[in-house]
Amino acid sequence: MPKPKSNGGKSEPQLVHQDFAFADDRELDRRIAEFREAHARDHGQRLAMHARRELGRGKVRVTFRVVEAPAGKR
Repeated sequence: MPKPKSNGGKSEPQLVHQDFAFADDRELDRRIAEFREAHARDHGQRLAMHARRELGRGKVRVTFRVVEAPAGKR
Protein backbone atom coordinates (compact mmCIF):
# COMPACT_ATOMS: atom_id res chain seq x y z
CA MET A 1 0.00 0.00 0.00
CA PRO A 2 1.48 3.42 -0.96
CA LYS A 3 2.49 5.73 1.84
CA PRO A 4 0.40 8.95 2.04
CA LYS A 5 2.25 12.07 0.95
CA SER A 6 3.41 14.34 3.73
CA ASN A 7 2.39 17.98 3.56
CA GLY A 8 5.22 19.10 5.81
CA GLY A 9 3.13 19.03 8.97
CA LYS A 10 0.69 21.63 7.66
CA SER A 11 -3.01 21.05 8.15
CA GLU A 12 -5.35 21.06 5.17
CA PRO A 13 -6.82 24.52 4.52
CA GLN A 14 -10.35 25.15 5.70
CA LEU A 15 -12.38 25.91 2.57
CA VAL A 16 -15.62 27.83 2.03
CA HIS A 17 -17.54 27.55 -1.26
CA GLN A 18 -19.97 30.15 -2.57
CA ASP A 19 -21.85 30.51 -5.86
CA PHE A 20 -22.38 33.97 -7.34
CA ALA A 21 -24.61 35.25 -10.15
CA PHE A 22 -23.48 38.48 -11.83
CA ALA A 23 -23.96 40.65 -14.89
CA ASP A 24 -20.38 41.94 -15.23
CA ASP A 25 -16.97 41.76 -13.55
CA ARG A 26 -17.60 44.88 -11.48
CA GLU A 27 -20.74 43.34 -9.97
CA LEU A 28 -18.91 40.06 -9.27
CA ASP A 29 -16.08 41.93 -7.51
CA ARG A 30 -18.65 43.78 -5.38
CA ARG A 31 -20.50 40.57 -4.48
CA ILE A 32 -17.27 38.80 -3.51
CA ALA A 33 -16.20 41.74 -1.32
CA GLU A 34 -19.62 41.82 0.37
CA PHE A 35 -19.48 38.06 1.01
CA ARG A 36 -15.98 38.28 2.51
CA GLU A 37 -17.02 41.18 4.77
CA ALA A 38 -20.18 39.38 5.93
CA HIS A 39 -18.25 36.17 6.61
CA ALA A 40 -15.63 38.05 8.64
CA ARG A 41 -18.35 39.81 10.64
CA ASP A 42 -20.43 36.65 11.25
CA HIS A 43 -17.64 34.09 11.75
CA GLY A 44 -14.58 36.14 12.72
CA GLN A 45 -12.59 34.56 9.86
CA ARG A 46 -10.74 36.21 6.96
CA LEU A 47 -11.12 34.64 3.53
CA ALA A 48 -8.68 34.54 0.60
CA MET A 49 -9.70 33.40 -2.87
CA HIS A 50 -8.47 29.85 -3.49
CA ALA A 51 -10.16 28.85 -6.77
CA ARG A 52 -12.80 29.97 -9.24
CA ARG A 53 -14.96 27.78 -11.49
CA GLU A 54 -17.30 29.04 -14.18
CA LEU A 55 -20.81 27.55 -13.93
CA GLY A 56 -22.17 29.08 -17.12
CA ARG A 57 -22.93 32.56 -18.38
CA GLY A 58 -23.05 34.97 -15.44
CA LYS A 59 -22.47 32.29 -12.78
CA VAL A 60 -19.34 31.27 -10.92
CA ARG A 61 -18.38 29.13 -7.91
CA VAL A 62 -15.62 30.65 -5.81
CA THR A 63 -13.68 28.64 -3.26
CA PHE A 64 -12.12 30.63 -0.43
CA ARG A 65 -9.61 29.46 2.15
CA VAL A 66 -9.68 30.68 5.73
CA VAL A 67 -6.52 32.64 6.58
CA GLU A 68 -5.11 33.89 9.86
CA ALA A 69 -5.56 37.58 10.58
CA PRO A 70 -2.29 39.51 10.89
CA ALA A 71 -1.16 40.07 14.48
CA GLY A 72 -2.91 43.05 16.03
CA LYS A 73 -5.79 43.04 13.52
CA ARG A 74 -8.17 40.67 15.32
